[in-house]
Formats: sequence, C-alpha cells, structure tokens
Amino acid sequence: MKKLAIMVLTSLALLSSGAWAEGLSKEQMAAVKHANPMPNLMQVVGENQDKLKLTEKQKKALAQWVDRYRPRMMKMVKAVTTLEKQLHDAALAGAPGSVLKKIASQMLSVRGAIIKQKTMCRNNLARVLTRDQLKQTLALYKKQHG
Repeated sequence: MKKLAIMVLTSLALLSSGAWAEGLSKEQMAAVKHANPMPNLMQVVGENQDKLKLTEKQKKALAQWVDRYRPRMMKMVKAVTTLEKQLHDAALAGAPGSVLKKIASQMLSVRGAIIKQKTMCRNNLARVLTRDQLKQTLALYKKQHG
C-alpha cells in the first residue's frame, strides 16, 4: 500500500507540472485504471500528437485542461485507494456493517466523481479535436486496449 501511495504522489507531482503528453508508468497507470475504469483518451492523444496532427492551439487547449483537472483526478485516485485500505482494515478489525457501508459509500461516491470528470474530459476532447482526430483517437485507444 505504501508503494501505491508513493506511485500516486509521484504521479501527482509529475502530472501537475503540465507535462500532459508524458505517459504514466505501468504501475501508475494500473493505480489510475483500478480507481477509474473509464478510458484514458488524453494519454492516447498525448502519445500520438504527431500522428493526430494536433495544432498548437489544440495542444495549448489540452495542456490547459490537464493543468486544471489532472491534479484533482490524482487526488481522487488517492482517495479511492485510501478508502479501500480503510474498508479492508475495518473489515479485518471486526467493524460493524454500518461502518463498512459508510466507508464503501464514500469510496463509491469518489468513483462516481471520477467517472463524471472523465466524461467531461471526453466531451472536452470532442470540442478541441476535429471529428477525424477524435475518430482516430478512439481507434488508437481500441487498438491499444482491445
């Protein structure tokens, strides 16, 4: 768990620097994917800027989005892993069902917020990219992630 917390904090530090095109390590991406089953289309766009032929205006708009929203996302990812550990530990400690239900409810609430933000991100991509670029992004994602 300590290793996961370090990975999340490292991700937060890296990503809040505005380096939106930089990919996450496999461990960091696993932590994000665990807390967030939504597709990470921004990573695909960041890794394929040349292939997608992004304009400078598009790059700037996407970088601004990342600077604004990625730190919040990483905080939510950390919250999910923290709540999962609390739930696990409380269950082993014999906590009553009402306590377990409260922790689980908090965790599901954060996951819902993650899904909402990822949906906003997808909608932002649809505004910033051309239809062809978005179509190509989705095809690249599907190719990479089955």
